[in-house]
Amino acid sequence: NGLEESVRSVFGRTVGEASLAFVFSDRDEMALATNTGSLFVVRVKAKQVLFFCSERAIAQRVIKQMPAGWQAEVPVQIGAGRGLIVDLADPLQSRSINLATDAKGAESSVTSVGAAAMPRPSTSTARRSIATSTDVTYKRWLALRRCTRCVLPETMPFIAFDSDGVCNYCRSHTPHKLKGEAELERVLERYRRNDGEADCLVGFSGGRDSSYGLHLLKTRYGMNPIAYTYDWGMVTDLARRNQARICGKLGVEHIWVSADIKKKRRNVRQNVEAWLRKPDLGMVPLFMAGDKQFMWHANRLMKETDLHLMVYSTNQYERTDFKTGFCGVRPASAEIQLNRMSSFSKMQLLLYYLKSYATNPGYLNSSLSDTFTAFLSYYFVKQDFLYLFDYVPWDENEINSTLIREYDWELAKDTPTTWRIGDGTAPFYNYIYMTVAGFSEYETFRSNQIREGVIGREEALRLIREENVPRLPSIQEYCQLIGLDFDYAMRVIDNVPKLY
Repeated sequence: NGLEESVRSVFGRTVGEASLAFVFSDRDEMALATNTGSLFVVRVKAKQVLFFCSERAIAQRVIKQMPAGWQAEVPVQIGAGRGLIVDLADPLQSRSINLATDAKGAESSVTSVGAAAMPRPSTSTARRSIATSTDVTYKRWLALRRCTRCVLPETMPFIAFDSDGVCNYCRSHTPHKLKGEAELERVLERYRRNDGEADCLVGFSGGRDSSYGLHLLKTRYGMNPIAYTYDWGMVTDLARRNQARICGKLGVEHIWVSADIKKKRRNVRQNVEAWLRKPDLGMVPLFMAGDKQFMWHANRLMKETDLHLMVYSTNQYERTDFKTGFCGVRPASAEIQLNRMSSFSKMQLLLYYLKSYATNPGYLNSSLSDTFTAFLSYYFVKQDFLYLFDYVPWDENEINSTLIREYDWELAKDTPTTWRIGDGTAPFYNYIYMTVAGFSEYETFRSNQIREGVIGREEALRLIREENVPRLPSIQEYCQLIGLDFDYAMRVIDNVPKLY
């Protein structure tokens, strides 16, 4: 069909994000094409050289390393949905192409997976002992005393009930007040560019909120974002596929910052094994320490891309103060900002960790420096970021339906919820909290929704019954990734003395 038409045909059949280079045995041409804009070309006229890469910052670093006299031109981005045919006999000669194809051709080879049924995890012979333990835990869980207004149980750190059975978290709650879409528009207008160039960086985990936030910025607010993902070894394949769906359809450049994955997973295993030798709920967040450098890399990327606006899509219901509460640190603020904590609380937290390290030598392993930099990155790196849902409403049903309807967003097969399905650690640590303390992140999430009048208590109770069902396939996958014995870990967790 000709080279241009063949490239269009390939992208018409491609679902997800793709930046491709083609060379051929029978022609002196190379084709470059992208549906996200993650493709930059640099020409060096004096040497008849052309090179390409995935990020502007990489191109600029290569240019700086060139010998004197090469005189490279500035990097040129091949925009989303565009391509370039390069003459290999004369690399400076090229012609651009448009990848647009008819919708019918694109749809013919696409199978929707977003609306697939979600079977509950079956209990195989290998899991019967875990299932028995889960049944016992569930019966104990039903007997927990809970707040009569929300669903927080008596094992929540620092909880207290009044004579009506209402907890202090409900009594002290101040309704979240949105800054409003008009204010958001005023902020975005300061950064918005109408020339097609990127104007903001967006934290993109591949979860539902970050996916929907990217959708809003691009389609509703006319921004031209660059998506940023920090891969520390626990971004699930499911999250990667959903990220590809979103960026490919929106035509958004996607920058991955990848850590040393083997090293990160080894660090996680060492800390989990140390924890299993002396279980302590206050030390569970140590399993996730490896991802906290995303704050530092976000600031670095803003400098590299010359962007001055960083956007996160964290919502106000996701506060999990109980994680530091098990360290003896009281919740200090109802703000969304991720690292909001007083200096005194930070010192309390640090002292708790130091004491735990002193009494459990297993934590003194090769992950120590990584954990320390994670603590600094999360609590001390400047976070002058915009939190999208400080301004506009967060609607769970609208988010889920939009992602599934417009992007064929894929759901997990072992849970009915769409929350945390892109995080490989969540099923494991939530199992620990649920087994030992009788609650997980879902209780705090649904309780915050109750306080804001989003859902009722009966609906919240129904939801947490479903959401707290152990995600055994995902836990097994997590153990395989970090090299941990699944059966050993589950036996230890199930035998930890319960708080209820």
